[in-house]
Amino acid sequence: MKNNILLNPFAVINDRKLLLFGILTFLLGIYIAFSMQVSLQILRMDPLGEITFENVFINHSLIVIFLTSSFFALGKIINKKTRFIDILNTSFIALIPVYISLFQNINGFLSKEVNAILSAIENGKIYETTPPILFLIVSLLGLVFFIYYIYLLFIGFKTEKKKKKAWHYVAFFATLII
Repeated sequence: MKNNILLNPFAVINDRKLLLFGILTFLLGIYIAFSMQVSLQILRMDPLGEITFENVFINHSLIVIFLTSSFFALGKIINKKTRFIDILNTSFIALIPVYISLFQNINGFLSKEVNAILSAIENGKIYETTPPILFLIVSLLGLVFFIYYIYLLFIGFKTEKKKKKAWHYVAFFATLII
């Protein structure tokens, strides 16, 4: 299938529908993060600590603002025809796999396991501790969702149809890390 929605939703769905869907999933993602008690940052999740609805809303808004402004600026450097709505849609849609991965913390599962590992590290018993198989499976699944998140950011960021230069790829990943 040439235009697979999972491989490149930006090529299959029009801008307005993507924006509407992105805003709805953004709001749903805030609710999920609050319900699962997980704090998000651009490249990590933190299942520890008390989470307030206001903090979750601010964190998610900052993620979208930073991703959009950073990649829009970089996109303008690479291609003057970069549109703001394309980069905004990319920021919204790329977060969907992250929102799905928040379900790792159902009933505080992820929080309990992370606390157990941190406790084992503090007590010096990390080499004697074996993580449960379910935790390993959930962690690998979370890694798959994280890779898909980066993939969607990258696919959505592509601002021109022609072959990109190597420095475009380097600039994208440097911007993401910074």
